[in-house]
Amino acid sequence: MWMSNIYIMVSQNNCDRNTLSDLCKAVVETGATLIAVDEHNLLIEAATPAHEVPTIAAMEGVKYVRCIFTYLKDVARVPAAA
Repeated sequence: MWMSNIYIMVSQNNCDRNTLSDLCKAVVETGATLIAVDEHNLLIEAATPAHEVPTIAAMEGVKYVRCIFTYLKDVARVPAAA
């Protein structure tokens, strides 16, 4: 599966009045993992399936998404839980 590490810049002025917390929840619902949240600068860092980047970018309250890097996650090599 292709994964992307992204920065999500949040806009405080959005029609739906989505907060940083609301957007964090919505990003996680796409299958992303939050890495860091900078409340002071309204920035979210996440690792997400690459095909979800356009969905995240289209969310109300997202100013822009910057893809830092994309990599292939080898799902077959992940050990199964005992």
